[in-house]
Amino acid sequence: MLLAATIVLLIVGGVMVFSVQSVAEAAKAVEYAQAHDQEISDGSLPLGFFTRNLLIMGAGVVAMGLVSRAPVLWIRRMSIVMLAISVIAQVFVFVPGLRYCGGGNCNWVRLPGIGTVQPSELVKLGIALYIGWVAARRPQWLERTRSVLLHVLAPVGLAVGLVMGGGDLGTVVVLTLVTAASLWMAGLGRGWFLSLGALGALGLTAATMLSPNRRERIRAWLDPDGADPLDIGYQPTHGRYALGTGGLTGVGPGASRQKLGYLTQADSDYIFAVLGEEIGFIGTLLTICLYMLIGWCCLRLMRRTSEIYVMVVTGGIMTWIVGQALVNMSVVVGLLPVLGVPLPLISAGGSSLVLVLLAIGVLLAFARSEPGAAEAFAARPGAVRRTLAVISPRRRNRAS
Repeated sequence: MLLAATIVLLIVGGVMVFSVQSVAEAAKAVEYAQAHDQEISDGSLPLGFFTRNLLIMGAGVVAMGLVSRAPVLWIRRMSIVMLAISVIAQVFVFVPGLRYCGGGNCNWVRLPGIGTVQPSELVKLGIALYIGWVAARRPQWLERTRSVLLHVLAPVGLAVGLVMGGGDLGTVVVLTLVTAASLWMAGLGRGWFLSLGALGALGLTAATMLSPNRRERIRAWLDPDGADPLDIGYQPTHGRYALGTGGLTGVGPGASRQKLGYLTQADSDYIFAVLGEEIGFIGTLLTICLYMLIGWCCLRLMRRTSEIYVMVVTGGIMTWIVGQALVNMSVVVGLLPVLGVPLPLISAGGSSLVLVLLAIGVLLAFARSEPGAAEAFAARPGAVRRTLAVISPRRRNRAS
């Protein structure tokens, strides 16, 4: 079920991204043809953007498959390495020749021949794996204040602080949720959550008040009708237009009107609005159900496992994928201010898509180590043969 929900969301995401980006690519092709006095036909429109998305999707699926076959012990041994790599990668966003800025933050790294990558996506996985390692191998670190501060909060705080240094508050919110969920599953005392929650609320308020753009986003969220419809209120307004136009069944795949230059970030942060416009309320409800199915699979893993490492990491990854999806959809429907986080498995974006699939691969590896899973896999061919042996005579009897 976990794999099926992931594949369906990937297909939906591929269709939506193609629907949105094909318009921009067609416009570029027409502009080029007019500038060079050339004729253009439907068959000559460029599809390079879609090929790139397919390659990224394929790379992510391959990575997911490879990780899903890895032993849990090997994944656990890589936990500290993964957090260290993510922190080092995040440092590169502060290198002038490599950093890339967009959407009000500078959390991308431009690599020659590859394009832009977002190291903060790797930080999400690194934090979940590291806290799981601490809970499994160093549980005493969670019992004393000094150890919690030095061995847990310091490395995790460094990673989150580097992301905040790039100005990506939306990703910081998701990282905070992942950290809180992982520490909760690891058994950290409730007093820590009260203290850290209060500190985090103060930090979030300060980060919001110190940024004029974030203050305007909050005001637009609190008073959507009073926000400038041509400035800060433009994107939320057109997102609601898209959802309202979709109605119950939508206007049809590829028929969105808001993607025709009206809705900004239509292929990333606001792709849920285009999804709602093209396949309607029914489509959005089914999409939500798929994320709920992923969450249910994670809860089942945590309930059935006897390893604290699997429980903690699964809780962190579940909060990352399902929590980020809820944040993205809440922004689109107006329940939250604009935060700028993509919709997992659906939004365009190489780093986000590949890392989410990598995290799904970790969950699949955990599922393969469930009690009784090996026996079920071993018995499956025999069960299939027995089923066919029963069905075949019945089919012959009906044919006669």
